[in-house]
Amino acid sequence: MNPFPPRRRLLTAAVAWPVLMLGGCALLQPGPRTIEISEVKLVELIRTQFPFNSRYLELFDVSLASPRVRLMPVENRIGTELGYELGSFLLGSREYQGKLNLSYGLRFEPSDNTVRLSEVRVEDFEVPGVPSAYASRANRLGALLAENLLKDFVIHRLKPEDLEVARGWGYQPGLLDVVPGGLRLQLDPVQR
Repeated sequence: MNPFPPRRRLLTAAVAWPVLMLGGCALLQPGPRTIEISEVKLVELIRTQFPFNSRYLELFDVSLASPRVRLMPVENRIGTELGYELGSFLLGSREYQGKLNLSYGLRFEPSDNTVRLSEVRVEDFEVPGVPSAYASRANRLGALLAENLLKDFVIHRLKPEDLEVARGWGYQPGLLDVVPGGLRLQLDPVQR
């Protein structure tokens, strides 16, 4: 079960309208095409996913909010700082609040037409208020929880009609690359 509700708006505008703009010129020249998605648009689309609440392993209540996004084009990754609240539903213990910094890539999964997080890494996770003797373990546990929760997470599902337009012109979504100023989506020619 995906702990996060799917958001169909994410990347639809960023992918669908540039595909429509390719029109007849895409048919005239063979080879891959690229679509640039601005950093402003990308940040806006990521922010639509938050805040959200989830129960993980029927043990932890997790809430993530207030994303601050930064591009990491040299590493082909996106960095995101989130505020979190973490509590134990089962144990009824106190809630912990703090900041979580993670980075990830994006990939298109053609088997189900989704855009997913890839290679999620927690860069920094601290649990304020935990006694120093337990801080290291709490940080590792929190990082593992976040990485498992977000591993291969679907952030968008492309609509069949969006893909049919691109296929009609002989293209399909390919690699997503983080570049200075935004995101670049490669449209690859469909192999016939």
